[in-house]
Amino acid sequence: MRATGAERAGGSGGRVPAGTVPGGVAVFAVLGDPVGHSLSPAIHNAAFRAVGRQAVYMARRVTSEECGPVMRSLALAGGGGNVTVPHKEVVLPFLDHHTEAVASTGACNTFWAEQGAVWGDNTDVEGFRRTWEAVTGGLAGAADALVLGAGGAARAVLLALCEAPVPPRIRLWNRTEAKARALAVHFGEERVEVLQDCGGTAPEVVVNATSAGLDGRSVPIELARLAGTPRCVIDLVYGKEPTPLCRRALDLGAAAVDGREMLVRQAEASQVRWFGKPPPRGVMTRACE
Repeated sequence: MRATGAERAGGSGGRVPAGTVPGGVAVFAVLGDPVGHSLSPAIHNAAFRAVGRQAVYMARRVTSEECGPVMRSLALAGGGGNVTVPHKEVVLPFLDHHTEAVASTGACNTFWAEQGAVWGDNTDVEGFRRTWEAVTGGLAGAADALVLGAGGAARAVLLALCEAPVPPRIRLWNRTEAKARALAVHFGEERVEVLQDCGGTAPEVVVNATSAGLDGRSVPIELARLAGTPRCVIDLVYGKEPTPLCRRALDLGAAAVDGREMLVRQAEASQVRWFGKPPPRGVMTRACE
């Protein structure tokens, strides 16, 4: 089922907000594998402390088989949380209701419960949209974007780009071409061009929506093999240090933004879904820094 317009906008809809567990502390968590690197606990707990909320947020490593049941248990106990790689698609059968963003992307990254039913949303879409607007504000006209990956994160990126006021030219590359082609069909092949090899392209913006770089060493592609140096690289991966792809971009003279920007933006949107209002301005950004 799909949410109404008010529910998509994050309105409370008469529900008791997730996290109001009488006499106890509500538990929220990010579910994925790996999750040890995640900054989500730091930024969400900072927001909870800022408003005196009786809640705690933790990182929990789960398998694909465990993720759905754990998600439902957390939500129905009065908490909620987020889903990260590689489980954003496998949790869909465990949702009772979902928003248009989940329907359009086939991926869920945020969950909570309302009146005994588990809801899912994809706040990655909003998070990436706000990141894209901040990064490309200085580019004249529609930017030329190369998106790397075909998983849950790439689905959010493609939806945000397709719905942009001035949609960019979107080209998509993935190591498994069949997955990229399936994604292009989902969003419309007239809007998303699938590449067998991105080496001959010269995009203005490169978006890494793969998990390459989580190990601190690997890169999804070698930027030096592109036909031209991009103006900017947006890497959805982040770590304690600049990601390998961001380092390559900076070495070539390109601007680079890692996944912390999108992390904060989607986390702010997640709290709107859980509590009906955003956290205090700047709290999550300062915690992330």
